[in-house]
Order: sequence, then structure tokens, then C-alpha cells
Amino acid sequence: MKVLIVDDSVVFRSQIKAAIGSCPEFNHIEVAPNGVLALGKLERGDFDLLILDLEMPEMGGIETLEQIRQKNIKVHTIVFSGQSARGADTTIKALEAGANDFVTKPANVNSLEEALEHIKEQLIPRALQFISNNRVPEKVAVGQTTSAPAAPVPQSQTPNKSNWHKINVNMFSPKICVVGSSTGGPVALKTLLGQLRPPLKIPILITQHMPPTFTSSLAKSIQELTQIETAEAKHMETLQNRIYIAPGDYHMTLVKQGDDISISLDQRQKRCSVRPAVDYLFESAAEIFQRKAFAMVLTGMGSDGKDGSIAIKNAGGCVVIQDEETSTVWGMPGSVFKVDAFDEIKSIDACEKIISKMVKGIL
Repeated sequence: MKVLIVDDSVVFRSQIKAAIGSCPEFNHIEVAPNGVLALGKLERGDFDLLILDLEMPEMGGIETLEQIRQKNIKVHTIVFSGQSARGADTTIKALEAGANDFVTKPANVNSLEEALEHIKEQLIPRALQFISNNRVPEKVAVGQTTSAPAAPVPQSQTPNKSNWHKINVNMFSPKICVVGSSTGGPVALKTLLGQLRPPLKIPILITQHMPPTFTSSLAKSIQELTQIETAEAKHMETLQNRIYIAPGDYHMTLVKQGDDISISLDQRQKRCSVRPAVDYLFESAAEIFQRKAFAMVLTGMGSDGKDGSIAIKNAGGCVVIQDEETSTVWGMPGSVFKVDAFDEIKSIDACEKIISKMVKGIL
């Protein structure tokens, strides 16, 4: 796999090269100090992966991504992001400009060795996903690390496929919409929700694998696009007809309190080694809303969302998964496909048409 590393810092360039070079799959590595020189290399060479810093002199990461798109250069791109609010906002813009994934720069480390381990831990699994989805450890998701152990989860008892009735999505009228996504999710979500405008007829709850700060930036970006009230969910707030994003590092579930339904946030152990986990959200929606629960599983690495989709199908609800062609990584929807816990498989554009009908209440 041929890799181009673009960063104006000599230290970061050398660390990224050392991290990538430790993996035998990456057998050709080149570097560039800014976007101008990087574009020249990209136009002359057939690179498989671009690792791109966002803040550089002469031509920064966002402008470089825009030029790549204008020149129709085909290359998978991972951007390096700062962990500040400003860094998170810039990262969301980079994903919208064409980046496929991101990793955070080392922070609060005491040595170059610690920084190198941070880069290896985050970068290598994300880089490998673009070689073969089957090679990627399921425990890694966008913006998250692999250091914490996963919570033990009982194996799902998958019913015989014939026991799951395939629902006609065009005739389905839900009371809740839950969405799960990971790698490629921010862009997919913008497409999915881009045509929505207030008011909503039902709530939309989204679990996107992202660390803290980044989920806040995502919520702000979605609200600016749709003009629908969108924010990170708050613990024990009453469910309303708006868009909720699971905060980074918190699982988001639904709980019933008398006649009201509220959102609960918790930091129990990671599931599929991620927090927030899609499965917890889907399972709680299935328990409360039963046959009126509607779920979408979008692009993402790993299998989070599979058990939750099984729960929704067991409850008589409806599940739609994004197709492989329009997914950045077909791990999450592919895992649901393998157990047949879905009703329809659609492109992201078709998913947008479905959700627009459902949440506007015009079925």
C-alpha cells in the first residue's frame, strides 16, 4: 500500500512514518511538508492513502482536500486533528470536504515514545480498513482508542431468518428513529438529514462513534444544515421531536418514566470496545417502542449495531442498512446484513428519501 504523509512538522512526519512503517502492509511511504507539494506528488503517483495534517503553511488541509476533489484524485484520506473545540470544528469541515476518517493528535503525553504509541494505536487500524475490512479489528471506531476492555455482552440468540417478517418500509409509520454510524458517518449523516426541515413528527437519536468535543461540533453542523434543534443529549431530559447526538464517551439509551420517555447517559464499560455504542441505543428503543421502532445502520467499521438491529427485528420494528457501494466502510451495515436483521438495503440517497417521509409524518 502506497502512503503519502503530509505535515509541516518534521517531528510529526517522522513519527507518523515510523508508526506506518512498523506495519508491513505499507511498503511505500513518501512525505511532504505542505499541500502544494503533496498535490504534485498525488498527481504524479498512484497513492492508496493520504495522511494529512489540517493546519499547514502555503496550503492547509481543507484547501488540499478541496483541490483533490476538484482534480478528481482518488485517494483514501485520514486527517490529523487537534482535540480542541476549534480542532473538532475543522475536522468536521475536513470530513465534509472529502476526508474519510480522522485521528487525534497526541495530547498530554510525556515523551516521544508515548506520542508514537498513541499514533500507532489510532492510525494503523484506520489505515488498514482501506485495504480490507476483514483485516480491521472490530474494536476500533472513528476517533476512539483500543486501550479499554470491552464489557462482556451475551451472545445474541439469532432467530431463524424465516422468523423475521420483512417490513414494507414505504408503509411503515414509526414513533422513533434511531441511527448508528462510524467511519464515514458524519458525511453520511449530512446526506441523510440534509433535506429535513422543522418541524419533526418524531424524535431522531444518533449514535456516531466520536470522542468528546467532536460530537458537539457534529450536532452544531447538523443544526446549521437542517435548522432543526440538534444537540448532544443531556442525562434524563424528556424526549422531544428533535435530533439528539450521543455525547462522546457516553452511552445513550431510552428509559420510560411514568408516561414520559427520557434519555439516559452512562459510562458503563465499552461495548464492541466503543462508547457510545449503537447496540445500547437500539436495544432500548426496541424495548420501549416495540413495533414502532425504526433504525438505520450507516457506514462504519466493526459490528456495533448488529445486536441492536436483532433486538429491533425481534420486537417487530423496522431496520434499513446502507449499501456497500455508498458506504466508506461496510463493516457495521455488513454485519447486520450477514444475520439478515434488516428489512431493506439502500444507498445513502435512498435512505434520505425514506427518513424524510417517515420523520415528516407524510406516509
